[in-house]
Amino acid sequence: MSVHLADQNRQALIVALSHRPGLAAADTAVLPALTRLGAVSCGTDSADDGRRLWAVLDL
Repeated sequence: MSVHLADQNRQALIVALSHRPGLAAADTAVLPALTRLGAVSCGTDSADDGRRLWAVLDL
């Protein structure tokens, strides 16, 4: 797993990458929890190289 951070226009982008294809399906509680914690937007997707979860937060 790796975590990547970036900032632009007074917002932070946080991305977590699994790097392992075929792991467990997305937990449906994660995205609503990120929103309650103040994420402006968030999402998840899967690809051949693993799963990605991202959130954008105002700084």
